[in-house]
Amino acid sequence: MIICDRVSKEFPGGGGIRDISLQFEPGKVYGIIGANGAGKTTLLRCLEGLYGLSGGSVTHDGVSTTGEKAFKEIRQHISYLPTEDYLYPGLSCRENILLASMLRGGGSTLSADTEELIRLLGAGEFLDKPFDQCSTGMKKKAQIIASMASIAGLAGDIRTLIWDEPNDGLDIMANIRIKELLAGRREKGNTVIVSSHVIEFLEHFIDICIIIHEGRILDIRGGREIPSLVAHYLDLIGAQS
Repeated sequence: MIICDRVSKEFPGGGGIRDISLQFEPGKVYGIIGANGAGKTTLLRCLEGLYGLSGGSVTHDGVSTTGEKAFKEIRQHISYLPTEDYLYPGLSCRENILLASMLRGGGSTLSADTEELIRLLGAGEFLDKPFDQCSTGMKKKAQIIASMASIAGLAGDIRTLIWDEPNDGLDIMANIRIKELLAGRREKGNTVIVSSHVIEFLEHFIDICIIIHEGRILDIRGGREIPSLVAHYLDLIGAQS
């Protein structure tokens, strides 16, 4: 259970999020929708504990993200996927994945869970390629695997996925596999939080739709109850203009 209580994060140049209160429950997929600059990435970084807050609090199972020692254990069970490339460019994809697992207390060989994820995403053919020589889609797959491999079967099971734009650069089959992966995590009782500009990826799949606009929550409702996410979003945004 993740609880945001009146969370604000302000930046000197403007922007950020203001007075956001949300509750994320296990066994559900949450889709966060909004324009560029709406505050999606800021919100996700606050949920993961990457940002200090200007106000309010974020807790995971009652543990605050600001309590470094207590939250360190919680972090072992979070798969966080940022929008930007975060793996080392000079290392191969395999070396990056191994490093991620070792930094989280894993061994020097890939776990069975990680090998299965590599197979699911069809990543085996480029694992030994330097990360900076990979295509955009290959990089995204490697980063997804690294975000999961750091804990799967090693330091403990994943309980929470916080993914920011996981679809960038992925082809049709890879998007299908990612949706299968997320659906499986929902069945395992994980809390899954995803932002995406690919509306087709989220439509009729997410349990809860959260629309963020200009740093504030504009709407929250059951995702499968919305006939068209695009029409719903445009209606809401139009009402704000």
